[in-house]
Amino acid sequence: MRFTSRQTSRIGNRSSNQDRSLVLADSDGVLLAVADGMGGHARGDLAAQAFVDSLARRFRQRDPLQDPAEFLTEALAAAHRTIIAVGQAQRPPIAPLTTGVVCLISGETAHWAHVGDSRLYLLRQDTVAFQTRDHTPLADMIDAGLLSERQARSHRLRNQVSRCLGDATVVPEPTLGPTAWLQPGDVLLLCSDGLWSPLEPSQLQTLTASENLADCLETLAVTAEARSYPHSDNVTAVALRWEGADSGSEPAPESGQRTGNGNDTGSLSSLDRAIAAIEQAMADYADEIPTDAPAQDRSQSV
Repeated sequence: MRFTSRQTSRIGNRSSNQDRSLVLADSDGVLLAVADGMGGHARGDLAAQAFVDSLARRFRQRDPLQDPAEFLTEALAAAHRTIIAVGQAQRPPIAPLTTGVVCLISGETAHWAHVGDSRLYLLRQDTVAFQTRDHTPLADMIDAGLLSERQARSHRLRNQVSRCLGDATVVPEPTLGPTAWLQPGDVLLLCSDGLWSPLEPSQLQTLTASENLADCLETLAVTAEARSYPHSDNVTAVALRWEGADSGSEPAPESGQRTGNGNDTGSLSSLDRAIAAIEQAMADYADEIPTDAPAQDRSQSV
């Protein structure tokens, strides 16, 4: 596989960065993810970190990939259980929440899933070929023709999501995207709402034309931050430009795994193994968790 990938994360006008991102690659595939910890609840950063850590473990420990959709579904379910377990392990126990989007590239195909309003865009030849649909009350209102995209940007419900990861009262149902056959030049963009909300789709499309993916991605992040001033959210994005499925040496991504503050988290540790054991224990109780919950407010004061 030949590709170029880059990540960026900016704090915006917040007191801390609760976003996290992930890029992992091996000879069989590439895993991309972005998590947006919900600042209206305790330790959204903890939930986002647990999300990317859990995905990384699943990707590294996976068997030969037969069913990408099954992998993504199980990986998100495991991440949900991990976030709950990590929150319960705090003293006093807390309930950290996050939204998340993940993409798995296998062969020449891309597969993705998301929960909440962290988005994935497939950009092709200066167009948005696909974008995920947010799990929010506003998305429902837009679909029903009750609200325009522009009106949604200033609506009082703009900080609410109808699905998230980490809520012990509900098992979130992820939305799985259609399988996409990648073409050379395609760009996959995963991002938190801090990036996509202030920008127009035409601005995101510049990623397909730019020769320098890193510079273009950083410019978009800075622009999103500036356009939201003085109320900018954390701004985080992962971009991957697909160059082909030719065999041979594999280009290294910008970093294997990155937290919102730019620090690499490294390889599996004793903590990773302990959390993996907790995941399995919580799986035994999955049937006892209710399946309905109201929309969550993800807002954070500046």
